[in-house]
Amino acid sequence: MNSARIFRSLTVTAGLLALATVASRGFLRAQEPLENTAAIIMEGRVVMPDGTPPPKVVGLERVCSDLQGSAPGPLTDKKGHYIWSQRLSPDTMRACFIRATLPGFVSTKIDLGTLGLADFTSTDSKRQMPDMLLSPRDGGEAGSVVLIDAGDAPGKVQSTYKRAVKALDADNYDEGIRQLQLAVKSLPKFADGWNILGSVYERRQHYMEAQDAYQHAIVADPKFMSPYLRLARVSNMLSDWAGAAKAEDGMMKLQPRYLPEIYLQQAITRFEQKDYAGAEESAKTALMINATNIHIKRAEYVLGRIVLAKGDLAGAKEDIAKYIQMDPTVADLSKIQFQLDNLENKDAPAVDIPLERP
Repeated sequence: MNSARIFRSLTVTAGLLALATVASRGFLRAQEPLENTAAIIMEGRVVMPDGTPPPKVVGLERVCSDLQGSAPGPLTDKKGHYIWSQRLSPDTMRACFIRATLPGFVSTKIDLGTLGLADFTSTDSKRQMPDMLLSPRDGGEAGSVVLIDAGDAPGKVQSTYKRAVKALDADNYDEGIRQLQLAVKSLPKFADGWNILGSVYERRQHYMEAQDAYQHAIVADPKFMSPYLRLARVSNMLSDWAGAAKAEDGMMKLQPRYLPEIYLQQAITRFEQKDYAGAEESAKTALMINATNIHIKRAEYVLGRIVLAKGDLAGAKEDIAKYIQMDPTVADLSKIQFQLDNLENKDAPAVDIPLERP
């Protein structure tokens, strides 16, 4: 499977990924004999994609290339703030970083090689650290298949899951699907298995099968966010507006701002249900949270379609033109440009443009 579409979980096993991740990012600054070390007090925050504190207290850890310097760190407070006192060496040649840890989420990393420890003095031991960003492990993006680490699969289905991963890595989708089906049949509560099975189906455009798998994932773990977004999207693809609305409502009871594409899907659903005021509110919320995401940018086009449906040609021109500027490489650009150029031409042929980004 194309590695750009598969992301394994990075939330556990400090060190297994460390060498490949940080070997070129600087020298190790890890614990050494006291006479060779400098005291440092690091202060910073862990935040969610929208800048808010994490949903619960978060742990920190230091990960080093040779594992000897790896160590657990403190917990944040309820607002995501932390203070971490360490003794670090400016001379040891090993690469280290720190990151936040919370099951189901991944964290950005801070390279300790950038701290400039050689310049530290006894009166200059504090460092204000940049924010660490904590995001859901599976962001639910269209076409993505996010695998968990084999060690995180339940023991009962671990060997079956490993065979599924091997097949998917070899682009053998049929065998990967077969092994995932065996895993979830053996253990129906394997929410990650259902979610991965659904994402493989979705990537192959088998939307009905994907819809069923995502529904099972939610039943297995009602607090697992990604399946709600994925289910809303495939339900919209199937024109199942009621199913999409149910998935969106379920996500709204969790942490929708962590996966802001859910607001785009809600805007699409509401548009198709002719709830134009609700659709406009949802589209604007998506753009307010993250207007740089390639999929969420489509909300600007949805806004154009909303005002067009309400008969506001000037507003539609403005929003659609803005979308073209925001996403100039989108696959259906020529159709959208034709639509924009002919908004006032009643004799122009109709163009079928989906609200979902192709």
